[in-house]
Amino acid sequence: MRTWTEMRTALLVAQTGTVTQASKQLGLHRATVNRHIDFLESQLGVRLFIRHRQGYQLTDAGVEFLTVAGRAYDMLDDFAGRARVSASELSGEVIVTTLFPISSLIMPALVAFRRQNPATRVALKADDALFKLEHADAHVAIRVGTKPAEDDYVVQPYFTLAFGLFAHEDYIARQGAPAGFEDLARHEFVGALSPGSSAPFRKWLLAHVPPERIVLYMTNAFSADQAICAGAGIGFAPIALAARNPALRQVVEPKDHWRVPVWLVSHVDMHRTEKVQAMLGALKALETGIP
Repeated sequence: MRTWTEMRTALLVAQTGTVTQASKQLGLHRATVNRHIDFLESQLGVRLFIRHRQGYQLTDAGVEFLTVAGRAYDMLDDFAGRARVSASELSGEVIVTTLFPISSLIMPALVAFRRQNPATRVALKADDALFKLEHADAHVAIRVGTKPAEDDYVVQPYFTLAFGLFAHEDYIARQGAPAGFEDLARHEFVGALSPGSSAPFRKWLLAHVPPERIVLYMTNAFSADQAICAGAGIGFAPIALAARNPALRQVVEPKDHWRVPVWLVSHVDMHRTEKVQAMLGALKALETGIP
């Protein structure tokens, strides 16, 4: 590769047969073309051309060089063509991470992204864990709650997620519906009570419901949703998701502070890449209808 410029010059001289034609096509002076050939021959330790008045004639070594260099040029030209196609078409894996309750809300955006970019593959990590963007654990993170404060993160507001208290109709048939907030203490509750959670409704639950009335608790939102749908008790769920299940009933009017902000997050080093911008665009274009 250190002599690629000289190899390209020699290849063109071999193909055209004259220094004059090669210099015209390369936009170089004849003396420069001659220097390239002299340098290449000195590096290879072999004569590639026989010089005469009519032009340059290949030696046996030059004929072999023409075959090898031509094949290398064709391979590089083919690579350049494939690279141009790849550059015009998004490809590879795009990793998105979020909490489980958000995953079903953004699924239409992921599907739309894939339809627009069929050479890509989307990996969705729906988990309570905070994946490190600086470690390339994800390309785009959808965070809920307090605005991420990392210096090397690009953070954009996405939407506000409203939560409410819901019970399955089986639970209501068995225990009755609460008459209001003052009646909640006699009911049974389920919930995701992760120790590190900063969700405002978690704080409200712990402050207003006796601990013994939280009859089933777990460490992730997926299990909490399953428990509510199984009729185990009253629990918090995103209003947008609960509305999709006709068997769930909102038992009290939601509080304003049960609403939490949702953020789109990317790492500053990846933010401007084509596939991250395309994924952010698909997510922003999503018509969520989220209350």
